[in-house]
Amino acid sequence: MPIFDGVIRRISFLAALVTLAAAGLATALTSGRPAAAAGLVVRVSGNWLVDGSGQPLRLLGVNRSGTEYACVQGWGFFDGPSDAQSISAIAGWHTNAVRVPLNEDCWLGINGVNATYGGTNYRNAVAGYVARLHAAGLVAVLDLHWNAPGGALATGQQVMADADHSPSFWSSVGAWFKNDPAVVFDLYNEPHDISWSCWRDGCTTPGVGRQRGCRAS
Repeated sequence: MPIFDGVIRRISFLAALVTLAAAGLATALTSGRPAAAAGLVVRVSGNWLVDGSGQPLRLLGVNRSGTEYACVQGWGFFDGPSDAQSISAIAGWHTNAVRVPLNEDCWLGINGVNATYGGTNYRNAVAGYVARLHAAGLVAVLDLHWNAPGGALATGQQVMADADHSPSFWSSVGAWFKNDPAVVFDLYNEPHDISWSCWRDGCTTPGVGRQRGCRAS
């Protein structure tokens, strides 16, 4: 499969991310990481999400912010409690899913992220939180929230995923959670101010450099 190499490629970036993420889940290799609690399953059937019994599943939940910015700001993994008691409170709101926003630089441990809160430490913190969500009967929705191209530190939201790191991010996330049937991938948080041709073919966006397989001008 062609992957971004610094030149414009006539492929759909979104499709490439979907392929990477799906491959991570579908691979039947053992990862050594625990799967979700028994019975907690999300699958796709046609244009529906379904549970382990094949019944339509509607995800109702909350966004638990903090994991996109605390790490890159160098003071933690979460903003506020992340223990079982706090998750129980969320479950008490009659939710069945929690979205966990992620930072690609923290996940990959690149671009100067403090090692205390990046790389393996960050991944373990996220995985631990996902396990606690599952223990409370909650599906985890992992999304790429903050990113940046090149050597720029991911300190905010861009208009779209970047070609430099986002494929590696999703390949890694997919591999990490490939045995977990109760994790849903939200491939990019709120892409905005881009054209259909940018979605389809890639483009360079002003002010943020290389996006979607394109060189900065």
